[in-house]
This record gives sequence, structure tokens and C-alpha cells, in this order.
Amino acid sequence: MFSRRFTTLTALAVSTALLSLAVPQNADAARVSPMVAEIAPSGTGSMLRIEVTNDEDRQIPFELSMHRGVISETGEVALEPADDRFVVFPPQIVIGPRSQQVFRIQFLPDPDLDSSEVYYASVSQLPVDLEPGDSRIQMLMQFNVLINVVPPETRANPAVDWVRAAEREQPVPEGQERPEGAEVITQAGIEVRISNSGNRYFGAGETSWTISGTDLDGTPFTETLSDKQVRETTGLGIVAPDKARIFFIPLDRQLNEDSLKIKFE
Repeated sequence: MFSRRFTTLTALAVSTALLSLAVPQNADAARVSPMVAEIAPSGTGSMLRIEVTNDEDRQIPFELSMHRGVISETGEVALEPADDRFVVFPPQIVIGPRSQQVFRIQFLPDPDLDSSEVYYASVSQLPVDLEPGDSRIQMLMQFNVLINVVPPETRANPAVDWVRAAEREQPVPEGQERPEGAEVITQAGIEVRISNSGNRYFGAGETSWTISGTDLDGTPFTETLSDKQVRETTGLGIVAPDKARIFFIPLDRQLNEDSLKIKFE
């Protein structure tokens, strides 16, 4: 089965360079809105409009395909084909210079759907034929729009399975390389496993967290992180029904693991 993977839970924009030589085109030549949406499994709420803007001075072809998102505990997302669950109009479109066009998608009604499901609408720029002797690089953009299909009267039921002190290696800034022989730079914090026994997705990055416990010397502490602060680390942090996710939260303290507690606001 076809499967594509990416490791961020927020909607993803990917550019791919094709062909060879000379001057690349603007990598920010297109915009998509919205990048995150929630729809119903039936009725008027099951439809979504996705607007694509072409900021270039030439026409650009795009296509839209639908995928089911399967999220692992570590946040990796596998994209599985799901065109059979939606009606997409038009499946392909050519957008004129500095213009906008709209894709319309509708979830095919499923009377047996009793829990929310995660999908992605992949809006992909298509390559165009170049004139003979034209040696430009084509930068092809792909945007993955996160779509949660949510039946009525569903509810998330998140639970913290465990919390433990952890360290994560800090990424090297883009465009830089770690000097040879340099020590690995780590960031202290906590790892948290959150499970969701409900029938609606839980957004770990859409709620504030209150973390409490004691330091190794017995000093008590309480730290509240806003949803914006949590989201900077977790993204939207989608935990699908009957699934679990492990998140890392930076916390610069010497922690007593057994004392740690987390409350969602």
C-alpha cells in the first residue's frame, strides 16, 4: 500500500527541486488556506473549501488528493490513500498569475462512523513543460492540510499514563553544521505519555498544562504553560481516539520523577 511519512503534526509544506541548472523559482510562490480544519461526517458541515493562491506571474497547475493520517506514539504520521472517502472538485486545477482558486471537498456520509478520524488534503503543485533551452529549476510545493472528521456528541478522554525526566538533543540550526568533535547539546525536560480513551481526538497543543512536583532537593514547584507555549513544542499534538502519544516538554529543573503530575486546563 502506498504510504508517505512525515514527522511533524502540524500541516506540512514541502518543496522539491526537479530538473537541473540555473535560477530557482520562488519557493513561496503559493499559499493555502486553511491549513487546519474540522468537518462533520454528514450534512452541510461535511464540506470544506480550500483556497490556493498563486503569487507568481505565470499560471501554475495544482492537484488535490486525500489521505488518512495514522499517527504513531512518537508523532510520525503515515499517509494512506483515502480518495474513496471524499468527493473532490476539481481534482486538478490551473491557477492563473496572481490569482486564487478553490478546491471543494466533501466527506462521503458514513452512518457507522462513531469516532473522529484524521485526514490530510495534499495540495501539490504539478510540473510544467519548459521551453527548449530553458534550464530553470522547478520548485514544486506540497501542502498537507490537516482535517479532523468529527461526529456529533463525541468527546476526548485524555489521561497521563506516565511522566519522566528526559533530555533531548537540540537540533543544529538550519544551514549550520555541528563542529567536528563538539559535544552534543541537550535540553532538559520531561517526557509525557498521553492516551485518549474517548471517541474524539484530543489536541495536546490546544490546552494549557499545569506541571507540578518537587525538585531533587525536595523543593516543590508548579509551572503552568499556556496552550501557545505547549504548541511550540508539540504542535497541535493530535491524539486520535484509542491511541497514545509521547510528548517532550522542555523544563530546566532537577526533577524528582515520582512527584511529577500534569493537569490539563
